[in-house]
Amino acid sequence: MSSEKSLTARMTVDLKRYRFRIHKTTLHHLGDPKFIQILINPENLYITILGFDKPIASGTSKKVIIGLSSRSHREFHSSALLGEILKVFDRLDFRYSYHLTGEIDHINRVAYFYLNTLKKIEEGQYNGGQRV
Repeated sequence: MSSEKSLTARMTVDLKRYRFRIHKTTLHHLGDPKFIQILINPENLYITILGFDKPIASGTSKKVIIGLSSRSHREFHSSALLGEILKVFDRLDFRYSYHLTGEIDHINRVAYFYLNTLKKIEEGQYNGGQRV
């Protein structure tokens, strides 16, 4: 692994609430972006989060642009994004939340999350300092 991709990225997917939680440290390593773009690569089974300081135009429906109002803002809801994830990785149980880990290329402000790192969060487990 190169030094540009040595930082760990973390994200939680809450299937019941169509909620995504990008951990604050992940956003910080992306340069505390005001906007993010989320892409799914169905062939290689990964999700990419790109950080931007200005809004960008979305060319396809598979791109999700999220405005982040502050550094601590890290949760968003998206049934469209969850639907795209389920198209490529359909072995998820809606009764649970899942934790994803990945790596960060802080120079290019990109986080990569591989869907094979999905780990089910059991009831009562702590995730990012919060009881689920």
